[in-house]
Amino acid sequence: MNAQKCPFKVGDVVVYRPTLKGRGAVIMTDLAALKPGNKYKIVRIDEDVSVVVEGFENAVGGGLYWTEFSAK
Repeated sequence: MNAQKCPFKVGDVVVYRPTLKGRGAVIMTDLAALKPGNKYKIVRIDEDVSVVVEGFENAVGGGLYWTEFSAK
């Protein structure tokens, strides 16, 4: 896992582009409804690395590692 701080900011709109590992991590969670290629607005960044997007603020387990998203 990349230890770099998330380059995004709260309010940014990002595209969900999951890695194979990332897809496997969300299959049986509240985040399974995220659709690859869709755009989402960031509402929170936890511990400088986990992105929480609008509509999934209360998902069990929190957000996803920032590398699962891209700026476009």
